[in-house]
Amino acid sequence: MAHDYSLCGWRLLSAIALPELPDWTGDDREPEVQFELGEVPAQLDAVLSTPIVQIDAAGRMLYRIEGVADYLVEDGNRITIAPEMPVDAPDIRLFLLGAGLGLLCHQRGVLPIHASAIEIDGRAVMLAGSSGAGKSTLAAAFVRRGFRMLSDDVAPMQVTNGVTEILPSLNRALLWRDSAERAAWPLDTLEQARAEIAKFSQPLGEAHVTVPLAPAALIHLNRADSSGEIMIQRVRGVEAVAGLRNQVYRWRSLTGLLTKAGALQRVTEMAPLIPHHYSLKRPLHYARLDDTIDMILDAVRAA
Repeated sequence: MAHDYSLCGWRLLSAIALPELPDWTGDDREPEVQFELGEVPAQLDAVLSTPIVQIDAAGRMLYRIEGVADYLVEDGNRITIAPEMPVDAPDIRLFLLGAGLGLLCHQRGVLPIHASAIEIDGRAVMLAGSSGAGKSTLAAAFVRRGFRMLSDDVAPMQVTNGVTEILPSLNRALLWRDSAERAAWPLDTLEQARAEIAKFSQPLGEAHVTVPLAPAALIHLNRADSSGEIMIQRVRGVEAVAGLRNQVYRWRSLTGLLTKAGALQRVTEMAPLIPHHYSLKRPLHYARLDDTIDMILDAVRAA
């Protein structure tokens, strides 16, 4: 049985159930993306090869997670999944809708930013950072304050006919156990992302934005210095381009697809389309989440 979903505004036909995605309610267009079950090559004739990802001259991407599944991403419209565990295991979906989505975006000319995106006054503000930087925890705190989220962990940025948009992705947020407990999530009823990873998935429901939004700001999350003060500072020019390059999800895969020069050109073209770039330093204390939110709101609204 095929499942009909919306992913980033694309119509997706999937061979496996994806509870993280809203059902397709649009027109009867042909699916733009398909997720299939099937065999994939053991290896590609790769122009880029890492322990996890291989990319060939045709732009096909083979992504392998040992013990979970192999994923073959092709033409920006198809991912073939060769599972090594039951197809309904959350592990398979975790990598399909994480790295798989990022690679698919690269092939489609969409820039996946390693960020959680929230809506502030009708526009998208991206909270960017490496794994463990607190993106999801801060975004979930925004939701508790009545704001809505477009995406968690991967924020796809698209330019179509001169219009720049941040696309809505998954209708869920993932938090580590301690953050989820602080957020009062009912862990006994929530799905764990992987058996060996204490991250829990919470549906966003009405707190999920389902339409693309224009970008307002990209905020790079950093730890505070020894003073422990919350500080936000504008980033401009070359520093803004370098910051965006550091936040591209699966950057090395993009260089394998476009070459390093092509990938840098894409980022250089995209960076000025985000109106404001900031560096935010703050202590990673739950007690300071509201103070951090207030500072972000003040900065974004003043700009």
